[in-house]
Amino acid sequence: MAHAIEAATGYAAYRHGEAVALGLLAALRLSDQEDLRQEVARLLEGRGLPTRLEHADPDAVVMATARDKKRLSAGAVPFVLLDAPGEPRAGCEVPSRALVAAVRELSA
Repeated sequence: MAHAIEAATGYAAYRHGEAVALGLLAALRLSDQEDLRQEVARLLEGRGLPTRLEHADPDAVVMATARDKKRLSAGAVPFVLLDAPGEPRAGCEVPSRALVAAVRELSA
């Protein structure tokens, strides 16, 4: 997600770590880890990192994920989701409507 955020903003609106922070929040939303997402958002805010996508069109971010270098040959972008803290699951396909909802929530 971070690369998509950077690409959608022309690499000008967010530093890489800031884009990673936003991507982490989206990944936690896609993982259905709301309590952890809220905790991470508080920690990010405490360090001055963004928790809202303010400088990018959410639809442009979603479209940029389709061009990600980690895209599978079938066209899907594998996500790393979290079953529980310390239990990541790599290579997860995410329904497009869930991805759109997660990105739009970042900009709300």
